[in-house]
Parts: sequence; C-alpha cells; structure tokens
Amino acid sequence: MSMQVIPRGASSTYELMSNFLVQLRRVQQLKIISFHNEWTERKYEWKCSSDENPQHQFCPEGEDSWCKWRKAEAKNELDQFHHDKPPLIPEVQVAIKPVFEDLSKDELLIRCLGAETQNNNEYFSLLIWTFAPKHLHSGPKIVEIASYLSVITFNKDFEDVLKVMSVMGCRIGREAHTYVEKRDEMRISRSERRVSDAVKQARIDSRAKESDLKEFQEEEEGILYGPGITD
Repeated sequence: MSMQVIPRGASSTYELMSNFLVQLRRVQQLKIISFHNEWTERKYEWKCSSDENPQHQFCPEGEDSWCKWRKAEAKNELDQFHHDKPPLIPEVQVAIKPVFEDLSKDELLIRCLGAETQNNNEYFSLLIWTFAPKHLHSGPKIVEIASYLSVITFNKDFEDVLKVMSVMGCRIGREAHTYVEKRDEMRISRSERRVSDAVKQARIDSRAKESDLKEFQEEEEGILYGPGITD
C-alpha cells in the first residue's frame, strides 16, 4: 500500500481531515440526494479561500446569501471583511485535493444512492482492528501482518489463516478447525441476513422517512445550515 508523503509543516493534515469528515458528511447527504457533483469541489475551494484569494464564485449573490463574503460584497464592505478561519496551507491543499476529487466521482455516488454505507470497506477495516486492536500500540510490521491476514479472511475465510499458521510451523489441532468452521458459518449467515431484500428495503424506507422529515422541517423553518455556512 503506497502512502503519499506529507511535507513538513503539514503534519496536522489528518486532524484537518477528521474535522472535514464531519462537515463533508452533511455535504455528501445533500449531494447523494441531488446528485450535484460540484458540492464537494466547492467545499474544497471554500477551505482554500482567503482574504487575498477569495473562492466564493459559486456562492449565491446578494445580501440574503448565506455566504458572508457575498453579503459583504453586496453591501460594498469587502474592504472590511475577513475570513473567520485561515485557509489551508498550500502543502495541505495539494495533499487532500485528490480526496475531494474522488468524492466527486459518479462511481462513488452510484454506490451510495440508496443512502447505504460501504459495508465491505467498513468490514475490512474491522478485520484489521481485530488483529491489531486500536487501543493497543502496534508498529508498522504488526499492522502490515494484520492487513495481510485481513485480506486472506476477507477474500477467503478463516480456514486460510490456519494454513498460514501451518506454514509458520504451528501445529493445528481439531479444536482450531472446529472454531474457524463455526466462525465462517456465523460470518456468512450474518452477511446474508444483512443483504436480504426485506432488511435492505426496510432500511431504505426508514431513511426515506427521515429525509422527508428533514425536508419538511427545512421548508417550515428555513435551512439553518448548508454547504459553506461555516465559511
């Protein structure tokens, strides 16, 4: 697995991304419903916006705009306007831009149109943390081994993990085989239950009701938040 090298001075990239994920989740919910690919791209531009290089060309104009910069523009007060937060440093902008571009691709949206999470990816991550728990410190080698074992388990089953142990010289007894057989049966049964049509449809209907309720509240009370509201 290749990792992009973050330049010195951009060590807080991962903290920034953690904060962005909370905001992007709201943007992605609106984006999935409306299928507007430009939302994530605009979010990136807003995070790069500064007093010297404002990035608000996509914000609605006028004094009633939710964009503070556009409001100041309408009132001819741009000389007094200052962004609440500093822009991302250039190194961070370069490092995270591919992430925003990937989030704007139709391939991602098509897989999320049902408002479902990417369970396969989440399950793979869960496997890694099973072998290398988050609450325990694990060095690069341990995480690498955990990743390899997770790939084996994800693509095949726990039986293949026993093969790895056998190659390493471990003696595999009957109890170990019995355990992995039960573990695989439980995993398959759980997966089939989750993807059953009845469960999936109930999940979609539930989220549709929540979406309708949000739309009703927005129409009655006005949109209290949206892309760029925190700008």
